Amino acid sequence: MAQNLFLLIIVVIVIVFLARRLLKMNASGHAQADTTAAKEQTEASEKEAEIKRESARLANEAKSATEDAVEAGKDAVESGTEAVKSKASEAKSAVKETAKEAPAKDVDPVIDSGNKSQPSPIGAELPDELSEPVAELERTQEPLARHRLYQQITENSYKNRNDAGWRQISKTYSQQHIAEFSEIVKPLKKANGGSLPQVLTFQNYATLLAEDGHYSEAIAVCEKALEFGLDDKTKTGFSGRIERIRKQEKKATQ
Repeated sequence: MAQNLFLLIIVVIVIVFLARRLLKMNASGHAQADTTAAKEQTEASEKEAEIKRESARLANEAKSATEDAVEAGKDAVESGTEAVKSKASEAKSAVKETAKEAPAKDVDPVIDSGNKSQPSPIGAELPDELSEPVAELERTQEPLARHRLYQQITENSYKNRNDAGWRQISKTYSQQHIAEFSEIVKPLKKANGGSLPQVLTFQNYATLLAEDGHYSEAIAVCEKALEFGLDDKTKTGFSGRIERIRKQEKKATQ
């Protein structure tokens, strides 16, 4: 009996010893795992920080390159602008010199709007595509019909205004159209439901006059359009057009 008790005690001691040993080994394993995890986390944080630093460096380099490109673009634009200004100044000087040397000539033919059956002031120089409306204009006396013919003639010739002959036709018939418009305005307004439509003759003729340096006459055409109550369908209307022509005149005299 005593021998069995002694053996039992020995077994218990051995079990306790083994249990403690197992607990220590388990604790050591957890500690090692925690250390490894902490080490891995530290390495990951260091890599992330390195990536951020590299990204910031690349971003700064890209920003610097962009700024350099923008500055280079500005310099190129400024250089181009200066070159254009220089060329424009040279051209303007050349035009002034040519104008000084050129002999004086009449500006525009004056047409008597009272005589609506007079022959074309352009004569044989009239292009074929305008022969029919001009001939019809000389035959008809009806205000609306004449208005439509004037529009056809002046608008077609205005589109080709870079040609000297077409330009003169546009100016001549525009002048006559405007001179007769006081007789056209009432039937035109009635036919258009009580309001006036856009009449391109006024703004086109004002543009031609301003381009030729006849600023006072161009302003007078715009003022006439305002008197009739016309609108050129731009944001500022004929009032704004007058201001722009005055600016052109001021710039031309500088």
